[in-house]
Amino acid sequence: MIEEQDVAALERGCVLLGSGGGGRTATAARVLRVKLRAAPVPLVPVSELPPGAMVVPVGLAGATGMLEEKPPSGAEMVAAIAAVARWSGSRVDAIMSIEAAGINGLMVFSCERPVVDADLMGRAFPRLGQSSTSRKGVQAGPYALVDAAGRTTIMDRFDPEAGERLMRGALRACGGWAAFAHWPIRAADLPEQAVVGSLSRALALGRTMLGLPERAPRAPALGGRLHGAGRVVEVVRSAGGDGRVTILDDGGAVLRVEMENEYQVVFADGVPVATTPDVICLLEARTGRPLACDEVRQGPRVEVLQLPGPSFWRRPDRLPQVWPAAFGIDVSPRLLDGRP
Repeated sequence: MIEEQDVAALERGCVLLGSGGGGRTATAARVLRVKLRAAPVPLVPVSELPPGAMVVPVGLAGATGMLEEKPPSGAEMVAAIAAVARWSGSRVDAIMSIEAAGINGLMVFSCERPVVDADLMGRAFPRLGQSSTSRKGVQAGPYALVDAAGRTTIMDRFDPEAGERLMRGALRACGGWAAFAHWPIRAADLPEQAVVGSLSRALALGRTMLGLPERAPRAPALGGRLHGAGRVVEVVRSAGGDGRVTILDDGGAVLRVEMENEYQVVFADGVPVATTPDVICLLEARTGRPLACDEVRQGPRVEVLQLPGPSFWRRPDRLPQVWPAAFGIDVSPRLLDGRP
């Protein structure tokens, strides 16, 4: 069960798995606390589901920063789930998050349905084609988008690239964001089509992080690697949303972190040392608070932390969806276990 007292840890873990992205979580956490105050929500392990149970992934898509101005009521995701069920002709036995990171790792618990401990990414990624069910050139669907006014868009039989283009256009017409529902997945297929255990991982990471003393070493406790700590000396952002953060490490090295919605690659003196699909976090050096890509600024002291990415993405047939080249960065993967 997820209860009101779990929200702080769940939020911190989802922010960590956001790798600098996933959207600001404060509003989602407030909404979730109110929902859970009325009743806790079951978090169901995949192994406990009947094989034939139908699970719908759901979340929020688009410019989630606009949620501060136009917060969701929760009805949008309920309507998106219902739209996918109607279009596919399937029942819905449970739901899961589209990504166990940022806002979506929290908002999935606001739909008043049992939530499955799995998601489609295992962390935050920016594109439809970087979900676990996407395959290049393979048509899929249906997907549903429902905006704050209740307007519904159905997308069906689109490959990931075409679906991404259509969804971005629809989101602009929706006012920047909408609830998103994915077609139903049989529980028996989740181990091959989803990242299993992702929400419980977020909760465990958050509990560990919040339980650490202020200046305790964080990387060992979280199962990660510290690549350096120092002052942010430069932040460069382009109009397209990508950019880089330059940090002068206390030991004298220059760390450069490339970003596009999320942190993607860390260079130390020009040599790549950490890459997607591992999770890269910039933490405030004193408090350990994770810094989002859109809030990091010149001046503060930060730690550069690498956490293991989901094992789902390590398979050779899946890795090209999420490795650096998928973001236009021509370096080989640098993952914690040393494997490409």
